[in-house]
Amino acid sequence: MRRLALALLLALVTVPLATPLAPATAQETQPPREAVVANDTDRLMQEIYLYPVGAAEPGRDRLGNAVLPPRAMLRITLPPRGQACGYEVRVVFDDGADDRRRMDVCRTPRVAFTDAGPRRDLAVVNDSDVELRELYLWPSTARVADSGTDRLGTRTVPPGETLQLRLRGTAECVFDLRAVFADDTEEARQRVDLCRTPRLGFGDPSLPVRQASVTNRARVTVRELYARATNLEGRGLENRGQEGWGADRLGNATLEPRADFALRIRSRDCRFDLRAVYENDREELQPGLDLCRTEQVDLAGPGPAVPGELRRLLLVNGYGRTIAQVFLIAPDPDDWGEDQLGDATLAPGARQEVSVTSACQVDLRIVFDSDAAEERRGIDLCANSLVVLRPGWTVAERLDSIEPVVAAAAAPATTPGAVVLGGVRLRNRSALPVVELYVTRPGGPPGRDRLGSAVIPAGGVLDFSPPAELGQGADRCRADLMAVFRDGRTLRLPGFDLCSGDEVPLQ
Repeated sequence: MRRLALALLLALVTVPLATPLAPATAQETQPPREAVVANDTDRLMQEIYLYPVGAAEPGRDRLGNAVLPPRAMLRITLPPRGQACGYEVRVVFDDGADDRRRMDVCRTPRVAFTDAGPRRDLAVVNDSDVELRELYLWPSTARVADSGTDRLGTRTVPPGETLQLRLRGTAECVFDLRAVFADDTEEARQRVDLCRTPRLGFGDPSLPVRQASVTNRARVTVRELYARATNLEGRGLENRGQEGWGADRLGNATLEPRADFALRIRSRDCRFDLRAVYENDREELQPGLDLCRTEQVDLAGPGPAVPGELRRLLLVNGYGRTIAQVFLIAPDPDDWGEDQLGDATLAPGARQEVSVTSACQVDLRIVFDSDAAEERRGIDLCANSLVVLRPGWTVAERLDSIEPVVAAAAAPATTPGAVVLGGVRLRNRSALPVVELYVTRPGGPPGRDRLGSAVIPAGGVLDFSPPAELGQGADRCRADLMAVFRDGRTLRLPGFDLCSGDEVPLQ
């Protein structure tokens, strides 16, 4: 019994003897050391490097693809205790300036970067139509003109925008400057007093702004886009940039097929040449565009320069099957160019506007979803702005009629003086296209847009017959008509006679 009690006592005593390993385990699970970098400036930190003092290389950027905004902190994990305590921190700001600090992470694991010394705030205003890429400022009192670093750093000032800039570490008021634009042109100024006028303006804000929407209707991406005044001679611009074209208006962007780009030019000129460079290195040139009157510019696709001007054509599918492709080109016996529909199709009864840079004569080819094709050459776009694709259209005398082509003896007779049998011809006499058309019973709601995705271009016509939902008999001819132009202006014709056979101007 005494031996059993002694054994139990020894067992109780040996249990604590197995616990000395616990402190080692706790030490292994201690959290790793950290260094904290605090951005107490009003600038973005774009790069942060932390490395032991004396290291040959600073190592990787601790921010990676991120940035550290003002009043923020970054925690950096360090090797376990027992290794180096002395570290060096190097940071790079968004204006290109850098700064360094040394720290003892064993005693003070936090280092802060602050803006010290005097500073000047100014607004950089770009009223030109070219991006401001670089800006150099230095005190006019400097014995040796040293432009130093680009004050914009990684930033730029796009046309029409303003950038707030802060100059640090200087109490000077009078500066010399050099500005570099995206087209590599430069502007230099001397003795600019930033204390009296803390604003730097580039360009002439009194010049009017010319704007147009440029649409890529080709199936090829536009890589570069240039614009220049049509008449450059005698104004010292003949050798500006690349043959006077200046900077690429797209900058670092591209213009994908069917995409739009807002072209903005500050100038007293109205007429401009437009040059597009596609990703296959082919070019398109549209000379003499009047941006004072033109709000829409369509790029038809790469190819050799074609004399003429941009012309638009409204197509209506009068067939009972889908049209898969449409080709519209200046007369060319060998190449039909790019499909005007792109990835879209033209369903039965649907409308689609297409365009081409050409003289009056063009060739038109359509391909159905069955791969069957029809074509007609020598269409006069100066006399026809609407083509109804219907049986026999390739030989029809009138391209804008909705009636199938039949033998002359069977052709219906038209009412004397009538332009359209059983309908009306709507002619757009406005300078802007009609983008929506509503026809409904007198006093009824507008209903659906009769044009769908199509438009009636400026100067274009559309033959229109009373829709079936207006009923039968004489009552079907009376309707309320409303046309909406691209600028939002509306034209209302209440109680309109849709069966008059007349041509009706929309303006």
